[in-house]
Amino acid sequence: MLKLNKILVPTDFSEGSKEAYNYARALAKKFGGEVDFLHVIPILKYLNESVKKLGLPIDMDKDIYPQVLSNAQERLTAELDISIPKEIRGKTFVKIDRKPHEKIVEFAEKKGYDMIVMGAIGSHKNSLLKGSTAEKVIRHSKVPVLSVHGDLPPTGVNRVLIPTDFSSLSISALAYAASMASSFGTSITMLHVMELYGSPLENLPKGEGEPGRGDTESMSTTIIKKIQKYLDENNLGDEKWRLIEEDGVYRLRPEGDDSRAITFNVVILRGISAHYEIAEFANTESDIVVMATHGRSGLSHLFLGSTTEKVMMSCEVPVLTIRPVKKKETA
Repeated sequence: MLKLNKILVPTDFSEGSKEAYNYARALAKKFGGEVDFLHVIPILKYLNESVKKLGLPIDMDKDIYPQVLSNAQERLTAELDISIPKEIRGKTFVKIDRKPHEKIVEFAEKKGYDMIVMGAIGSHKNSLLKGSTAEKVIRHSKVPVLSVHGDLPPTGVNRVLIPTDFSSLSISALAYAASMASSFGTSITMLHVMELYGSPLENLPKGEGEPGRGDTESMSTTIIKKIQKYLDENNLGDEKWRLIEEDGVYRLRPEGDDSRAITFNVVILRGISAHYEIAEFANTESDIVVMATHGRSGLSHLFLGSTTEKVMMSCEVPVLTIRPVKKKETA
């Protein structure tokens, strides 16, 4: 269901960016794609301006750029050859840009990549600056972005987490989550956080509370109903899926294919802030988080904007962010 023919790995050769290599390799092997490496040189425009101010007799185009590009290309090719097996090894690209995140986003969209896989911590090696480039890529990219912090667990990906705010956009992350869970043989947990300020039932969409039932149970029931409604109206990828209850256990499965059934759980938590509770739960109870985000134009939507970025910056597990295609946009 999930198509990953082309995976792009941006790297600055730091240990943080190298953490993405194993994830890209595992995804390419599982979904049959190829892995390309991209290195963006961010300093040359500044260097060019500085040299001009000094009045040095150096021609940037003839004396500096070719050497820097050649060195970077050689190093990047060696990095790809060492890290990615030949059968899934793609190409290397070196670009020059003042803002690396803009070049990564532009390149990925222009070249038709299916996913960007990148380290959450780059060459700054500082957790306080975590996400400085990855966060900007997530905010602007229409291509799904998997940001990783740490190496691939020896046991692989066994638990997929989807945070939700009840909206259809947050539930739309289910398409990628189901595909990954089905391919890796994992479970899916959908998580909603009730923030402590205000009445808990205010977190429910208007008119959807069930008087006489506990808040947590009412919210769990609401989420299940919303997912079932979403699946009635939408395919997951190119397949029709259903959420079925069997002996008190929910399973998500494609129509007519019981062999790919996925255990499905709903968890409701109370907390002061959604992003903190999501990250804390994810760090102990999941191997990957899959979240929808509006992207740059949707930052006014607290959950699918700033919260997504904050979760990425706080999580110790990989976070896959998906920007759903709006009706006015083309795929």
